[in-house]
Amino acid sequence: MSSTPKMPPAQAIHPALWTGNQLASSNGLRIPSGFPELDQQLPGGGWPSNTLVEILLKHQGIGELRFLMPVLRRLSREGRQLVLLSPPHLPLLPTFEQFGIQGQHITLIQTPNPHDRLWAVEQVLRSDSFGALLVWLPEERQLLGNVVLRRLHYQAQRSRGLSVLFRPVRAQTQPSPAPLRLCLTALSPNSLRVHLIKRRGPVLETPLDIALPTPASALPGLMFEDDLKAAMAPRRQELDDALDRGETAQPHTHNHSAGQHPLF
Repeated sequence: MSSTPKMPPAQAIHPALWTGNQLASSNGLRIPSGFPELDQQLPGGGWPSNTLVEILLKHQGIGELRFLMPVLRRLSREGRQLVLLSPPHLPLLPTFEQFGIQGQHITLIQTPNPHDRLWAVEQVLRSDSFGALLVWLPEERQLLGNVVLRRLHYQAQRSRGLSVLFRPVRAQTQPSPAPLRLCLTALSPNSLRVHLIKRRGPVLETPLDIALPTPASALPGLMFEDDLKAAMAPRRQELDDALDRGETAQPHTHNHSAGQHPLF
């Protein structure tokens, strides 16, 4: 009696297939997150390009931008553009610069009208001219249905950049086509707890505790020599706090509302 042919590995059948007890392999460009413990838990070993990533927040300003600083710095050093679309607060440019991100690599788009915001997201995704797109989506559930999210995901799949959507934590119970969803909660002013609530692979039962970078740890030996470290020491915590609060500066801004005043 002949034996039953052995089923080939799922990924040998198609690179987009994986078994439920293992992480999916990468079928696109992956960008290291800057946190080895997180990369070990992300399919492909880093942040994915050409797909949507959702970051869910219970509160804004807990360190979500510092959480992304390592990958933003990497992309900016490659000369790629970082697009911030409708953040609740204008970013503090000197803080970005302390992390090695120059202002000319940051484009800010403010669209207070939710419909305009969704239109702008699609236009940026279609342009495929960004290294990272960070979007603070409108909270109106009637505007952000599954059809809209699928349309954004379709456009993200046709791009080569990192596409991150910030949403409130209550969106966790709503369906989403994004293959990677994370929920961030604050442990301290300089650390976050990261819950991977959706990924292409097995459920991760235990959250990850991530120490957020500071300018000194982000750029060892590059910007902070001994004398500069001493001079900047009193200001470092102030800069970290300002970034998390989102205090204002003036990056390149496209304002689609006549007479609009800067937020906060």
